[in-house]
Amino acid sequence: MFTPPNFAAHSALHKISKIMARIFQLQEKLKIENTVEIPKSNQKINKTLKNIYLMNLEDETIILAFYFVDQITKKLRIFLNLENSTGILIGAIIIADKILNDYPRNIDKYQLASGLKKQQLIEIEIQFLEILDYNLYVTEENFEKYQKRVQEY
Repeated sequence: MFTPPNFAAHSALHKISKIMARIFQLQEKLKIENTVEIPKSNQKINKTLKNIYLMNLEDETIILAFYFVDQITKKLRIFLNLENSTGILIGAIIIADKILNDYPRNIDKYQLASGLKKQQLIEIEIQFLEILDYNLYVTEENFEKYQKRVQEY
């Protein structure tokens, strides 16, 4: 079902982090000029993306997390935005990590990456499992479809 890592997912996260870093460099310049204030939620997702990248997650974990993000947003009929993206992304990664790894990362790692409290992370995980009706099975075809989407990005 899983292929050797091709680092496409890490590449995508790295690109997003670089774009966000550039945005925040510009934001700092604007702040100095006292002309525009960018909301703190932008800063939070940027920091979270950088921290996730630094966790060195396996490509399969990130791809599976993207699959879960897609499933959750479809079921809830919502779009990702700056207010909900941190919780949704971290929750999906926690579930994917637990599915794919015999020794998943400790919740403290996710707490550090996201800035969320431990209890919030536990509640997010429980809510995600309920939203997905505890159906975490992913067909090989679906996994490959998401893997291809990441590679094409």
